[in-house]
Amino acid sequence: MPQTTHIYGTVDSKSDLDRVFREIRKDVEEAKSRPGLTELYKRAGYLITLTYAPSWDEKFGDKAEALREEALKEFKTTAHKINSRAKAIGTDADYDDTWGASR
Repeated sequence: MPQTTHIYGTVDSKSDLDRVFREIRKDVEEAKSRPGLTELYKRAGYLITLTYAPSWDEKFGDKAEALREEALKEFKTTAHKINSRAKAIGTDADYDDTWGASR
């Protein structure tokens, strides 16, 4: 059976969620290419997707909605950081800061 690898660790609380987004933003500072930034953007979006998973509703109960709201806020901050880094490395800074928004 394959092992699950948590790149940034597990999320058991709001502070864990904030920490993971901070770690993604730290990785953004080191990104040197658009594909690298895109991967980090996808990771941030995936965290929001996780907040909608039934397993999160089971794990966090009535706190799941607050975690979802926090993830949306942190995603916006992360997308801004990604766009700033994109400008700095000379690529398009067109990452949407609203998760799930149609282009």
